[in-house]
Amino acid sequence: MSQRFSPIVVVGSGRSGTTFLAKLLDSHPRVLYRHEPDWALVDRSIPFLPGPDDRQRCLRLAGEYLRRLENVRALKVSGKEPFFRKSYRSSPREAAYRLNVAAARLLDRLGIAQKRDTVGDMVGRGAPDNVVTVIKSVNSVARAPLFADALPRVRLVHIVRHPAGVIASRLRGADRGLMDSRVYINSLFDAGYADQWAWQREEVKSWPIEKQLAFEWMAVNEFVYRSLETHEAYMCVTHEALSRSTEAETRKIFAHAGLDWNEQTAGFVQSLTSRCGQSGYFDVQRAPEAQIAKWREELTEQQVSWIEEVVTPSLVGKWFL
Repeated sequence: MSQRFSPIVVVGSGRSGTTFLAKLLDSHPRVLYRHEPDWALVDRSIPFLPGPDDRQRCLRLAGEYLRRLENVRALKVSGKEPFFRKSYRSSPREAAYRLNVAAARLLDRLGIAQKRDTVGDMVGRGAPDNVVTVIKSVNSVARAPLFADALPRVRLVHIVRHPAGVIASRLRGADRGLMDSRVYINSLFDAGYADQWAWQREEVKSWPIEKQLAFEWMAVNEFVYRSLETHEAYMCVTHEALSRSTEAETRKIFAHAGLDWNEQTAGFVQSLTSRCGQSGYFDVQRAPEAQIAKWREELTEQQVSWIEEVVTPSLVGKWFL
């Protein structure tokens, strides 16, 4: 892998709008997108919740892991819709890419593909130096400080959503059988992510699921923000700001990532902001602003009160209260 490897890494808690943000980046003609490659290529030698003692030990491993993630080409990773025209693919290569995705989907339906690398990027000759890799992850959000220190050329974008919005979406997904609602309270305490808060382990484990989810949201996002807020590679954006002012916020993100504004991205943003109506649980092509306060229709006053009680002591929590 070239020493010039300088990926853009998008991280956030699950149901925070990471795919929405990542697809805005993917709309750039020079971007090579990897959708949650750490789902297909798992490296447990790097803790999902790195503690202070893991920082130096895992730096080299984290850098190598990011480089390996760039090369994952499983269907879920390299065939995530919507698709965009790329400057590194000619029209015939673009057609070949989409046929390759269709074939990979058939293999997946037959149970043959699974996590195998079945999708070719179809990058034309002479194009690699012009390609910018975007890696999106929810599993590795707490690894973001490691990534920032491991690769000096990396650019990180951390998206944070109102905790009630995250929790309402997670509960909805669990109710539909689409998501796991487990909360890793023991892991948060074991890794030291709960040390700054007043609550004890058994107390938190006895809470209703809404409060536990709020504690997890707070502990992880506060750790990432506090660790990176002054790092030049880091940018934090809220889902709410990105949804209300999609073009303005996307322009800021592109500037941080070293990407120029372009007609394809402008058209994609316009297509999103003009949409209305219902959409699927994992659908990114939906009206962004309509998602902001959806949780107010789904959560009771008691649930909202529990969430606010937990996140109020944190800096990231105060952004939304």
